[in-house]
Amino acid sequence: MFCLVKSAYMVFTCCMYRQISEELSKWRRKVNRKPIVLRGARQVGKTTVIRQLGVEFDNFVEINFEESPELTTFFDGNIDPEVIITNLQNYLNVKIENGRTLLFFDEIQACPRALLSLRYFFEKRPELHILAAGSLIDFEIESVSFPVGRIDFYYLYPLNFIEFLYALGKEKLVMTSVQRTEYPQAIHNQLLSLLRDYTIIGGMPQVVKEYINSGNFVECQNIQSSIIETFQADFPKYAKNNFIKYLSTVFNAIPLQLGRKLKYTNISNLYKARELGAAFELLEKAGLVIPVYHTSSNGLPLEYEKNFKKFKVIFFDIGLALRILRIPVKELLLNDDITLINEGSLAEQFVGQELLAYSSCREKGHLYYWHREAKSSNAEVDYVIEYDGKVIPLEVKSGEKGKIKSLQLFINEKKPELSYCFSRSRFREIDGIRFTPLYGISELFG
Repeated sequence: MFCLVKSAYMVFTCCMYRQISEELSKWRRKVNRKPIVLRGARQVGKTTVIRQLGVEFDNFVEINFEESPELTTFFDGNIDPEVIITNLQNYLNVKIENGRTLLFFDEIQACPRALLSLRYFFEKRPELHILAAGSLIDFEIESVSFPVGRIDFYYLYPLNFIEFLYALGKEKLVMTSVQRTEYPQAIHNQLLSLLRDYTIIGGMPQVVKEYINSGNFVECQNIQSSIIETFQADFPKYAKNNFIKYLSTVFNAIPLQLGRKLKYTNISNLYKARELGAAFELLEKAGLVIPVYHTSSNGLPLEYEKNFKKFKVIFFDIGLALRILRIPVKELLLNDDITLINEGSLAEQFVGQELLAYSSCREKGHLYYWHREAKSSNAEVDYVIEYDGKVIPLEVKSGEKGKIKSLQLFINEKKPELSYCFSRSRFREIDGIRFTPLYGISELFG
């Protein structure tokens, strides 16, 4: 049985700063709060951020339904909160009190009726702080009926670059990374070097922790390989055995398709597009791959003009994507600008991942791009975002130089108030285009 009750052990030796923690602390203080279901791919840090929140309570009770399957029986019959709480208190010998206890249901997808019970906690025990999380929770949510307004969903992604800097103890560089004022070239070079390290390490907390403790890139890659194997071991949980080959094929091929329009013929000519498409949808539901949909970008919301049949793709973590490519760490470390690897697609991967990580945790992030196909003028802008009631185009360039013809065509046609070009170059602004270093993406959300 696994039940974690708060103790001195809860003060972690390595508490990584996560932006979502600020939102969870606000939720703790709210009077009219709802239960939260924290969603995100496996091992992005969901359990850790909730345990860190638990330090703010007198009591913290964590129930992991995968490690304690016997506790699922508590939800087989009556799912009235009072009955559930009484049974849990007696069985676990803990106190679950309004305002003083954080009750955490982990791996809740292993107990669908616990997921269903959350609506009744809101209706009958709203004073109690209750959170839930799960690695494959999206596969169960579809089968559970949630009345509107009873539960809040929050989303967590791998560490973004700013969180990575905090984890390394580089707090002073955080402010510099978004400054549009002059600062020494040496600081710019230092941030680019850290950006290279982040590209190799990625944002998976376990890998970042190893990098902090040892600085050993080979050990970090070993952990990445272990995480990748864990994801593959999950495939039987959301697909039948005869379908796993399609999942494996798509999973391993996506890092080679980064930033490209997804065509299943480029993934494999051994299998039909129907099977590969279904596999992609399952991997998307698991949070491992993210589509970047085409939009005409004529106005807001961008979702209104989304083309479901035309999309590019990124992986959910840049470090894991690079690891799947099996590039030796020595080659990566000898290359000052590894965004040029894989035809520059890593820069586009990085920007997409950052956009998701900095977006509101209160709603699932979506990514869009703009593409115009014409005989005389073929143009594509890597990302288009909604921000502060505006449509903002974002061009991404690997290296320090590159043409921005597509961005200029977009500007001439759509007349956006503001446009960005991300690359390795320093801050500058020309004709309404903000040329911004890749490490400065968080400026968009400041």
